[in-house]
Amino acid sequence: MFLLYKLAGSMIVPPGLFVIILLALAYYARKKKHSEILTGALCLFAAILYIMSTSAGALLITGPLETLYKAELPSEETDAAILVLAGGSSYDDKGSSVQPAPYAMERLYAAVKLAKSRPGQSLLILSGGNVFGANDRSEAEALRDAARAMGYDGRSVIEKWSRTTAENMSQSAKIIQQRGLNHVIIVTNAFHIPRSMLQAERQMPFVQRYPYPSGRLTDPVIRCLSSFLPNSVDLNVSCLGIREWVGIAAYKIIGLLKR
Repeated sequence: MFLLYKLAGSMIVPPGLFVIILLALAYYARKKKHSEILTGALCLFAAILYIMSTSAGALLITGPLETLYKAELPSEETDAAILVLAGGSSYDDKGSSVQPAPYAMERLYAAVKLAKSRPGQSLLILSGGNVFGANDRSEAEALRDAARAMGYDGRSVIEKWSRTTAENMSQSAKIIQQRGLNHVIIVTNAFHIPRSMLQAERQMPFVQRYPYPSGRLTDPVIRCLSSFLPNSVDLNVSCLGIREWVGIAAYKIIGLLKR
């Protein structure tokens, strides 16, 4: 079921969706009488791909996600969990996990700075499993080692079983309950905060939840020509945004069906 979930998730949003679109267009190309449809579809696909590949397009698609939540914190004397959501690993030449991936590293850096600013009042929860079972350690363990390299020596615990955002929340909720904490600060990238907060609301209704975006990926400023030049970085940001929008919609639809 988990693999089916991941496969479906990768094919209904870009870039997997682009593969399906191109296969569909190739099918139409075999039938000459559909040439006008094919031409129109190719032009539309080119326009969508262009928009998604620009800074302005990424701002249009992913930017709204990154402005939905501002950073919130409990009072300085409040004992709170700081939950860091994993986001992949970087690898060496042998395929071994050497450190958290760039997005995960950004999350961790923000969380470590926050924890250091609240000495004695924070428990760092590093959440993330060995998602497909192919790595030599869990993402949470990579986060733990990176936190130590950053000089963090405060309280911490790893949650190394989760494979999705929903599982991040459900597994971490158990740790929070066991520790008797009533406040949790959720640290992840700004584009990922809205879906994370929805999951936290469902999985952790017993605690006060605080969003803490680690940083945004979209440039909020339109910078003349450069904002309209296609590039791979902004295409990736747009794909991430679409994935989050689809995930949020699916979550809300499933919630309505369960009522």
